[in-house]
This record gives sequence, structure tokens and C-alpha cells, in this order.
Amino acid sequence: MNREIRRLAIDLGGGCALLLWAAAAPAAPVPPSAEPAAAPPPSALPAASPVRVDVGAGTYFPLTIGAEATVELPYRILVQTSLGWMPTPYSNTIIDLLGTFGALNSFEEQLIKSALQNSFVFRLSAGWRPFSSLGFEVLGGYTLLTAGGSVNGADVIDAFLESKGSSDRFSAATNQSVPLAATLQSFHVTLDYRFVLWDRIVLRPSLTYLQCFASSTSVTATPARPAGQSALNKLNSDLEGYLNPYFTEYVKTPLVGLTASYRF
Repeated sequence: MNREIRRLAIDLGGGCALLLWAAAAPAAPVPPSAEPAAAPPPSALPAASPVRVDVGAGTYFPLTIGAEATVELPYRILVQTSLGWMPTPYSNTIIDLLGTFGALNSFEEQLIKSALQNSFVFRLSAGWRPFSSLGFEVLGGYTLLTAGGSVNGADVIDAFLESKGSSDRFSAATNQSVPLAATLQSFHVTLDYRFVLWDRIVLRPSLTYLQCFASSTSVTATPARPAGQSALNKLNSDLEGYLNPYFTEYVKTPLVGLTASYRF
């Protein structure tokens, strides 16, 4: 009996020792629960490019010489406008070329050359620079040409009308020089490349296609006698009917341009 009691005490003592050791032992670290990786931030939009303004002057041969301004908006959107005039050598180049191709006879050449003197040219374009690291630009827009010339004497107009089979004669209505006015509306498409020098000077060589889509012509003169106004009106109508198709059919020309601007 004493032996069994001693064995039980030993067993209970060992069990208590194990419990005490377990309580004193440091707890094993519990691995943290796996947390989902943070979602990557959404990709940022490309930074908008700064606004740039180029103001200068140049030429589009054989159309105009004048001033030009180009604004580059964020995301390389372009707006461009220019004001200028068509020098006589420029207009003569276009008309002589049409004469060389047989599109105009000598009377028509003289008359249209007279009509296109003192021409004012306005251009408005919009476009895009597609590559941020390159200066290549694409633009398209509207060109307005308004001209006012004169024919000294009515013989050129009379010869022109006769060549068209008309029996009307301007010399019967007036003996003055004949003021002519013409307005041409055209569209254009331009490819250019801008070169920026010293961060301020911008050169733009370009190639443009221009095509007239609408035109109007008119003659303004004082009749030699009151009854001559109706004759002038009839002549005006004849000239417009004859000349306008030439502008819309044949004024389709490439232009070679070069402008120099200062960047602000």
C-alpha cells in the first residue's frame, strides 16, 4: 500500500512539473495571417505638355508672304493662323503655269492676272504633333484670298467675252479702267517639321496642298451713261459665270513653305 502511494505521488509530481514547464516556456510565434498584396496604383495619364507660342513670318510659295502664329496646346494640339498678301510674281507664277498647261488662253491669263492683284491672304489651321520626341506636324484648314485689281481699258474684257462667244461689250458701257474683285475660298493640308534652335528660334519647312472650292468675282465701274448700268450688270454676271469655274477647277496647287518664329 505504501509503495502504490509513493508511485502515485511521483506520477503527480512529474505531471505538475510538466505543467509548470509549459507555462513558463515562451509561446511559439504564431505566423501572421497572409495579407493580400496592395493593388498597384492605377497608371497615371501622360503629363500634359506645356503651352508654347511661336510668332514669326514666312512664305508659302506661290501663295503668300506674311506673319504667322502657332500655338501648341496640351497633348501637342496645334492651332495656327497667318495673315499675308500674294505678291504679283506669286500670282503670275500660278497663272503662267495654268497657261503652260493649256488651261487658259492669253485673254484669260491677262484678265485673271488683273483680278488677282493686291491679294490679301488669311489662313487658319488646326492639327497635331503626333510624336512627343519629334517635330513632325500635321495640319489642315481654311484659306481665304481676297483680291482687287483693275484692267486699264475695256479691251481685255471685250476680248475675253468675245473668246467666250458673248456679244456683250464692256466698252459700250464705260470707258474707265475696270476694277475687278475676286474672292477665293480654299482648303489646305500641310505637313511640316519644326526645328527648335537655342530653345527660342523655330524653323518650319513645309509642304502644303491647296485647293479652291468656291469663288466669286465682280466688276465695279460707273457706267458711261445712266442706261449703261443694266449692261454693266449683265457683264458682271457673264464674267462671274466664266471666271469662277477657272478658279475652282484649276486652282489646285502644291505650296512650298518656310517660316521662322520666336518662341515665347
